[in-house]
Amino acid sequence: MSNWDQDEFMSQWDKKYVSTNVKTGSRPYDKEVFLKLDKDLASYPDLHRIAHAIMAAAFCAVGRADVVGRFFDDTTATATPDDSEAIFLRLREAITIIFPYVGMPTCIPACYGMIGVVQRKGQAFASTRVLRKPIVTEQDAQKGNELRSRIYSGVGNSEIFGLMEKYFTDLFTCSTVVTWGYLIAKANEEVFHPQESHLIVATAIMALGATRQAKSHIKATLGIGNSIPSVKAVVEVVSEVARWADRPHIGPFHVDELASEIQRALRG
Repeated sequence: MSNWDQDEFMSQWDKKYVSTNVKTGSRPYDKEVFLKLDKDLASYPDLHRIAHAIMAAAFCAVGRADVVGRFFDDTTATATPDDSEAIFLRLREAITIIFPYVGMPTCIPACYGMIGVVQRKGQAFASTRVLRKPIVTEQDAQKGNELRSRIYSGVGNSEIFGLMEKYFTDLFTCSTVVTWGYLIAKANEEVFHPQESHLIVATAIMALGATRQAKSHIKATLGIGNSIPSVKAVVEVVSEVARWADRPHIGPFHVDELASEIQRALRG
């Protein structure tokens, strides 16, 4: 761990690459608050592996990806190189699978911040594993269709999806093939379980303030196996991060009601 404001290298790196787009008056990184939120998430058995990733997704989606590097630095302060490499990989893949939802410029400060930490500590504390081929294949398209169908089963969006495919064909196809097939499906094979990756995506959509879409994704994430208590914990953390970032209040999301809806739909 390094105090970026007192470390000459990190201070200069931050000013040059990471915090260049942060608005004057924005709240500073709050180590104690964020590590507590992370610890609260990790106390749930099914969130233990992805608590850091959920935090990173929320930071990016509220427009404060600049703090992800500091968060990575703090969460790996006492980590071995192997443990840090594993955390780096999960954070990297979380950013990778949410970027179609929140945008590349939004995510870049997180990438640069994490790179800065690795530049200071050494490459052994990061992962350079390449998970995907440099081309999108027919197999990616098949996996994307299968995964999207599985995720949205029971959510009740078939009508609007059909209209999207009809009138915004290329956008819909790109989302299915690239987002679900090339990015998320491969992350599921190598890094996350499907319920983990989808909860990370749902986190980003909640944090964006996209209430209607977030409700659909909460239903979907419950439908593929995430527990009600875990989803409620994520909603609370996203709410806290949004408040810190001075974003509009998210939701409301009535998780119990959404769980009942998806269970009824899945039972047919």
